[in-house]
Order: sequence, then C-alpha cells, then structure tokens
Amino acid sequence: MMSESPEPTTLRFSTAEWPAQNRLAIWREAIGRRVFQFDTMPLHDGPFHAEATAQALPELCFGSWTLGNLRTAVTHELLDGTDHLMLRISLGGAPVLSHRGREVTGAAGDAILMSTAEPWVSISPSLTRFLSLRLRRNALTQLVSYPEDALMRPVPRDTEAVKLLTFYLQGLIRMDPMSTPELRQAVVTHVYDLAALVIGATRDGAAAAKDRGLRAARLAAAKADIHAHVSDPDLTLITVAARRNLSPRSLQRLFAEEGTSFSEFLLNARLTQSHRLLTNPRWSDHSISSLAFEAGFGDLSYFNRAFRRRYGATPSDIRATMRRSAR
Repeated sequence: MMSESPEPTTLRFSTAEWPAQNRLAIWREAIGRRVFQFDTMPLHDGPFHAEATAQALPELCFGSWTLGNLRTAVTHELLDGTDHLMLRISLGGAPVLSHRGREVTGAAGDAILMSTAEPWVSISPSLTRFLSLRLRRNALTQLVSYPEDALMRPVPRDTEAVKLLTFYLQGLIRMDPMSTPELRQAVVTHVYDLAALVIGATRDGAAAAKDRGLRAARLAAAKADIHAHVSDPDLTLITVAARRNLSPRSLQRLFAEEGTSFSEFLLNARLTQSHRLLTNPRWSDHSISSLAFEAGFGDLSYFNRAFRRRYGATPSDIRATMRRSAR
C-alpha cells in the first residue's frame, strides 16, 4: 500500500488506460516498485490487468483492487521496515495468498490478515477483486491482544463485522476526500474498531469498538438501505431493521444518537429525491404527482406541505424555475 499521509491522498489507475507497449514497465516499475513496494509480473504471456483506487490517511491506508493474470510479491529485499498489519477482503475471484509458510485461497467475502514485516505472495490467475487495508500494529493492539494469532486464518464473510467493514470501506472509496482533521480521525477510529472486531477484539476492545465503529457502520448501512429503497411507499423502520439484522428499537436508537429519527431521515431522503427529479430535465415530461410517488410519497397533500417547509417553495415553483433557466 501507499505510505500514510497527514493529508488525504488518493491514487487511481488502470492498466487499460496505458499504452500497450509501455503497460508492463509502468505497472511493474512506476506503480509496483515505487509506489507500493512490491514486485509484480504476469503469470503467462496473455493480457494482464490491474486497477486500483487507493487512499492514504494518518495511520491508515486502504484501497480497492482488481487484478488478473498477475503474480504480486513482497520479497525480503522489498520489505519497507514496518511491522504493520494488512487485512485483505476478497470480493470476487479466487486469489491464492502465501505468507508465513501457509497458502490460502481467498473465497469471496473472506478476510485474511498478513504482516508487512514478512514476505508474501498473491497470485491472481483470473480477475480477482479485493479490498486491502493497512493498519498500524501498535494502534490495533489497543483493541486486539495478539493479532499474530489471526495471521493467515480466513475470517468468513458471513460475520457482521466483515460485512460492515466491507460496506464502510467501499463507501469511503466512493466518497469525496475528507475535508477536516476531525472527520479523518473519526474515520480512522471507526475502521480500526471494525477491523478489531473482524480480527478478534478483547472484551474491553470489543465494547469500545461497538460503541464507536460498529454503531457508525450500522447507521451508515441503514442510511444506505433507506436511500436504495426510498421509492418504496411501504418502507418502514421494521423492514429496514430486519434487513440490517437489528431490532427496531436498536435502529431507532442509532438515529436518536445522531439527533434525528428514522421517520425524519426517511422524509428528508424522499424530499431530496423528489427535488432531484423535479430539477432533472429527463423527468420534465412527468407530472409532479408522479414524481412524488416515484420518491415514495403516497399522499400528495402531505408531499406538497413537506416540500414547501423544506425548500420554501412549492414543487410547481421549483419546476418553473428549472424550465426558465433551461431556456
């Protein structure tokens, strides 16, 4: 992974965007050795592929990777002198990892822990997708007593901690750079909390992680669920809680701790969606009532009242303004 950075640093690349004649040299030397300090070569003469979005923060590096027809290795000569921990979560394909004398084939969703202080090899015969997370050992051992016990022992994908860490990291990779030190520190804390629960936190560490990272990830997952199903007029606290494996009371408490409620968040999500549709030229031939129903509102009068309170204008006013500006 990249080196940690006091300011957010993001690197995105895809070998498909490079000139074919220079692809291997760029991938192996400019990216592999200089940026990530690993050696990499195709497994056979056919085409290979590599792409990634990697981010570096203080005390944390993480990224999303896709590799195909590649052998990637950190040899003794390429060890960077750190004694950090690297957690990989397989998203697809079947990469083969070798480390500490053990060989493991990563099933989709499994999390595997390795050490940056020792050599490792990763083989991707076909396209494999995974998340990679580099953690400082001294920060993690405040939550996990003996992380060495978890090295090269896959954690199954069906555990809540693995699912939530996967979701949380994918959300971070998609979002804009974190603008404030406070936000960056909160993200780092939440990721370490979730990683500790994946690896095996102590009793005190698990209690702390559940009060911080686990709560944050559960709430983020619930919010994403609401946005994904916002057009469903029958969406309720009970249905979202069931999909997130939470009790309705627990889910309501998560929203309350943020100073809102499930109902308020759902209403705001639907109002935001309706405003987006009203100002989208592709929906200009749809009636306002149909857009309200598309955003999940079942009562047109309630929609009009709530919309005016939120935006200080009626849906008709917003649409008229949009049409005038488009002329």
